[in-house]
Amino acid sequence: MHLHLSWFYPIFDGLLLGILGMALHEVGHLITALAVGVKVKNVGFCWKGMYTVREPGPPLKNLIISLAGPAVNLALIFTWPWSREFALANLCFTVFNLVPMKGSDGDRAMSCWEQIRRERALRATAPLRRKTPAVTLVATSRKKAYVSQIPQSGD
Repeated sequence: MHLHLSWFYPIFDGLLLGILGMALHEVGHLITALAVGVKVKNVGFCWKGMYTVREPGPPLKNLIISLAGPAVNLALIFTWPWSREFALANLCFTVFNLVPMKGSDGDRAMSCWEQIRRERALRATAPLRRKTPAVTLVATSRKKAYVSQIPQSGD
């Protein structure tokens, strides 16, 4: 009896190409984190795939680091002339990593972008907040209300 395992080779090849794509994705995060000055604590492998643990950085650096992995996969799509399977695997990695699902690079990038926008809005309105006294409306009954000013930290 002769055992034919030829059906297993495409699965094995796909698995190897997937692991290679994931490894290069994480290398993108790792190199970018080191390049922008964010310390990497650990790189590992779990049932969901590979991961990188790093110290928290400012939102802009976190945004850049979060997008670095999918950017590597996007660049690897250009391996199409040499390996269509590898290029397609990286296209899938790019798309699925950018979907803003909980824990994905897309989710982290969206969170960083929102934080950057909030901080910019706060900086833009900071001069107004310093010059305008805070006003609190204190209700004492249904028909009367008193307005009081809260002293600002420079008054």
